[in-house]
Amino acid sequence: MSKQMLRVTVNGVDREVAVETDASLLEVLRDSLGLMGTKHGCGEGECGACTVLLDGRPVTSCITLAMDADGRKVTTIEGLADEDGTLHPIQEAFVRGEAVQCGFCTPGMILSAKALLNRNADPTDDEIRHALAGNLCRCTGYTGIVAAVQEAAAVLRGEKAFEPPCDCGSELVGKPVERLGARERVQGKAMFTADLRPAGMLHAAILRSPLPRARIKKIDTARAKKLKGVHAVLVGTDLPDKRWGLLLNDEPLLARDQVRYVGDRVALVAAETVAIAEKAASLIKVEYELLPAVLDVEESLKPDAPQIHERPEAYTSGYFGMPIEGTKGNNTSSLVIAEGDVEAGFAEADEIVEEEYRTAPQHQGHIETHVAVAQPEPAGRVTVYASTQGSFIARHAIASYLDIPMSKVRVVTMETGGGFGNKVPMFVEPMAAALAMACGRPVRLHYSRQDELVDSRPRAATIIRVKTGANRDGTLVARKVLFLVDNGAYCDCGPLTAGGACEAARGPYRIPNVHLESHSIYTNKFNTGPFRAPGFPQMTFALESHMDVLASKLGMDPIDLRRKNALRTGATTFTGTTIQHDVFYRCLDAVADKMAGDPAGDGEGWGLACGEWRTGGSPCGAVFKVNEDGTVGLTIGSTDLSGSATSIAQVAAQELGIGLDRLSLVIGDTDSAPLAAPSCGSLVTFNMTNVVRQGARKLVEKLKALASEELDRAEDHLEVSDGRVFVRDEPTTGIGFAELGAGQPIGVTASSGRIPSTHAFCVNGVKVRVDPTTGEVTVVRAISAIDCGRAINPASVSGQASGGFVQALGMALCEEIVQDSDDGHVTTQGFTDYRLPTAKDAPSVETIIIEGDPSASEGHGAKGIGEPVHVPGVGAIANAIAAATGCRLYSTPMTPEKILRARGFDQP
Repeated sequence: MSKQMLRVTVNGVDREVAVETDASLLEVLRDSLGLMGTKHGCGEGECGACTVLLDGRPVTSCITLAMDADGRKVTTIEGLADEDGTLHPIQEAFVRGEAVQCGFCTPGMILSAKALLNRNADPTDDEIRHALAGNLCRCTGYTGIVAAVQEAAAVLRGEKAFEPPCDCGSELVGKPVERLGARERVQGKAMFTADLRPAGMLHAAILRSPLPRARIKKIDTARAKKLKGVHAVLVGTDLPDKRWGLLLNDEPLLARDQVRYVGDRVALVAAETVAIAEKAASLIKVEYELLPAVLDVEESLKPDAPQIHERPEAYTSGYFGMPIEGTKGNNTSSLVIAEGDVEAGFAEADEIVEEEYRTAPQHQGHIETHVAVAQPEPAGRVTVYASTQGSFIARHAIASYLDIPMSKVRVVTMETGGGFGNKVPMFVEPMAAALAMACGRPVRLHYSRQDELVDSRPRAATIIRVKTGANRDGTLVARKVLFLVDNGAYCDCGPLTAGGACEAARGPYRIPNVHLESHSIYTNKFNTGPFRAPGFPQMTFALESHMDVLASKLGMDPIDLRRKNALRTGATTFTGTTIQHDVFYRCLDAVADKMAGDPAGDGEGWGLACGEWRTGGSPCGAVFKVNEDGTVGLTIGSTDLSGSATSIAQVAAQELGIGLDRLSLVIGDTDSAPLAAPSCGSLVTFNMTNVVRQGARKLVEKLKALASEELDRAEDHLEVSDGRVFVRDEPTTGIGFAELGAGQPIGVTASSGRIPSTHAFCVNGVKVRVDPTTGEVTVVRAISAIDCGRAINPASVSGQASGGFVQALGMALCEEIVQDSDDGHVTTQGFTDYRLPTAKDAPSVETIIIEGDPSASEGHGAKGIGEPVHVPGVGAIANAIAAATGCRLYSTPMTPEKILRARGFDQP
């Protein structure tokens, strides 16, 4: 293709670049000019991650032709700060507020905000939300972003100055500390995997199955291999005959004998360009023999249903090593919990309600898609740079699939642009590694937005049948639940989704007689996997909707019904922990009080829902060392998606008696860091602060022992503060860390086993307005009361609360991956069809932090944030819609069409 000369001024510098006539502005900025702050999120102009200013106006550079910028001025995030490095007020406001989490959307968001403030110096919140509606954020829920833009506007108008940063000294826990790495993120300096450009890098493409189930009879790769620029073509038989999975080792990296869903991976190609790789993949010819498929979970359970796996009972336990019970036929796992006598309980009940609820598949919606860059190394090693939530899981998967020792695999976690569970399963990283080792050159595999919808690990569709009996006074006496999870073609975390939700199927209430049953089920549809609190949002949507229906039948206020049956002080949660300080009741009261002070108007309704989550203990480690200048280095192996590293650093610095400026926290790779908890399930802060506190205390004891010799004082007379060890009764007598470390290494390692799980509650109150003509739902107000144990960083807690709620809003109102009922292929096309909530759709979330019932962990009592706040959101919105319309909806998403049908109107 012919090239043209592009002459453009970028960040005040005149540039000339020869470009392809069809090249996008995004491609030129990143690939030709090396300006990596502008991100590729969708390629459709829908997500806004690629936003730049073109002559001062925001444009999505992924769909803007480069030649459209000829003779014009382009501003990217790299050009926003002053020449001396001083941040623009918008950047500074984002850093200081709750506006930065993973940081992938941040550059585009800031530039859209700048364009707004250039034309409107004093915008309202609604005007800000309208201006940012083209920029999607999946982490923050927009609350902190809107507040940051307002603060920046006030500073630019000269009405206020930024407050000095929090002077916390060494008392850091419980303080709203600035997120580590936020300043790099707002300048576009944070390095994500797709920003890497190793010399000689090739690009990967995947050939996928067009059929839901078929036997592979023959694969002809000859034409693909002959295409100029192709370096490797791999099919299933080119790889070791290995299967892997999080819970069950049932999934091959590439299909070998048969394909099991539309989109199943059949072949891989590595080539000089993406276009060549995709062309080569299209030249691969596969001969299939069509086999019977099953696309419905209930059909899949029937005795005569086609068997998706021939001998599933022979599969071994996966990475997490959990025993899977009940694997038989298409049923990957079953769990039954029976307590009391459920039938006797129903016979006693004055009122019985029996209902069925259904939830649709929901994608995690991380703005950065899956991406990995694999680099072959000497001696048969391979290094993989990845956007992942668990580098050690990635190492295990790569080694298992390629049948090589773990010592041959190094995984480096880059900045990760969101995950929410979807970057815990491993498929992209092993494919990139296999190609790199096959062709001896670096290979990048970068999922498109459509790849994400067709072949990642979205939240599973579920069916929930619930029957509850209560006495006339509202006392719950019996409950029966059946929970069915559509795994898709492979197990992934289906048993965890089904099992955990089944254990929690009482809800946070006392019910003496229960029969709770769950099944995770194979179907010939795309794989499903973990998404923030797997199974709990689906189950809680059903249970909390059900509670409101039961209250109506009893003639009770829904909140009073919950109060009457709530788990109180001394009660045991489903995780086995004991409530010490009536924390659930406090959450319930806090939200109820807010609701009572703001009555619903015409067409409005309040809804409340209660949720819970178990954060599990996970083995992990940490390494401390004192540097020659007295600063301290801390190396951990957990991924920092949402700011957990900041909380970890706060705990470490406080225990060591130093400021954060004296602590260097490194997220190490699998070669340098000890085993760490994956960044999922609210695991990181709970587990890592536990081990970091232990390690910091070990280091303090070591420093005291060394100082005891130098100062000739007993260790129990010594204290540590401000980078010194000193005598408690003679503060001027002491020695600095630097002096102690002169000429000798000082370091410690710490590790913890599987510490006991902790349990957290959350209560959401939501006020909605429903348009009687269109059925459109507007969330007017959202309140979250969170039992987070100890809020190590309150700013992080609030930011997580907002983000978790808005993800629930998406599940409730608009998000669904639609699949064809005939063959299961995905009909949803990218972000054009799959609609995430925008800043216009989301309210500012009011967060109420409820402390006082800390976890038993040594990490200052932190529990979880992201999962608990997400769990009750869908149920609260469902109850609010019912209150506003008088109609109950039983499936997600609760679209305007469903609302109009429920109200007796024809579908528009």
